[in-house]
Amino acid sequence: MRRLAQLREKLLGLPAFDDSRITDEWFRSHFHYASDVVAQWLSPVMDVSTARLLQFGCGDGITDLALVLRHGAAAIHGVDVRQEYAKLPRIAQEQLGLQRIPAALSFQTITPSAPLAGQAPLYDGIMSWSTFEHVQRDQLLPILKDLLACLKPGGHFFLQIEPLFYSAFGSHLRRYDSVAWHHLLVDEDALWKVIAAYDGELSPDEVDFGFADFGPEGYKRFVFKEYQELNRLTADELVALAKEAGFTVAREERRHYEPEPVPEALLAQYPREVLTNNEIFLLLQRPV
Repeated sequence: MRRLAQLREKLLGLPAFDDSRITDEWFRSHFHYASDVVAQWLSPVMDVSTARLLQFGCGDGITDLALVLRHGAAAIHGVDVRQEYAKLPRIAQEQLGLQRIPAALSFQTITPSAPLAGQAPLYDGIMSWSTFEHVQRDQLLPILKDLLACLKPGGHFFLQIEPLFYSAFGSHLRRYDSVAWHHLLVDEDALWKVIAAYDGELSPDEVDFGFADFGPEGYKRFVFKEYQELNRLTADELVALAKEAGFTVAREERRHYEPEPVPEALLAQYPREVLTNNEIFLLLQRPV
């Protein structure tokens, strides 16, 4: 049935959309910025209009939708441990006037750490956007090995993380706490008191479509729990794990952010490079 729908879509074209209708900043940033970055990194090494792609940690699916609608991706299968992607038809209709989700997209809820290899034919490419900082440490290497096994020989894996844990706002709590490196300067109890006491407006680009599921106070508890479960991965550790899993590094870019001078107390504990490196872009390849 899906193949028939994909064939029909190739013949008749993608559903019409109007991105001038976008009013939600979270949607806008993922529909434009995130999808553009993924396309810029993958396009030089594969033709996304013919490639089969796997999105590991697809979230609400907005970036995948944009890769199809704006960049011509032919087939994307998104997997996630949550079902935020179930909201995509509604929010795409609201933000784009989209009447149906393209047949090029499919989604699946997975169990954490359950292997994916062998479930489908090998993929031409894999992508992951701000997901690997949420993977349990003891599962990082097994998951990377599993994703390697999902790729065709010579296939590429684009991986991005932002913010990295030890960077100024690596707690992922900046929507509530504007103090740089605060999570490294105080204990969890003190940090939670700051979050719990916050009663201001949230930045529109920080409010995802899960906010309504929790309400203001429930969302605070949800994001704080996510902070507590961050694996504290550094860029060097990520690269080393990827190589250990069997990948080679085809391209790498690290971005740094120092909104104010790094506290001397932190420089006595951690390298400046780790404290200022807030983002990594990594293009990995499965050897031929």
